[in-house]
Amino acid sequence: MSNEELVQTVRELAIRLSNAEIDRASFKAQAIALANENDQLKKQVEELKAKLPKEDSQEVNSEVKQDPQAK
Repeated sequence: MSNEELVQTVRELAIRLSNAEIDRASFKAQAIALANENDQLKKQVEELKAKLPKEDSQEVNSEVKQDPQAK
């Protein structure tokens, strides 16, 4: 292998490494963004779960008030 070929190979490997580093950083940023979104969705689910029993009991109470002989 000549000197020029070695230089060209080193340049190509450097470009590949640079691209791999860019891809890795991009994937890491995406993972962080998705983890944050996941945390927000978990919070929303917990908030909705907290509201759910209140809404269920209100619906039961309104059904009882409307037609107490239904049960």
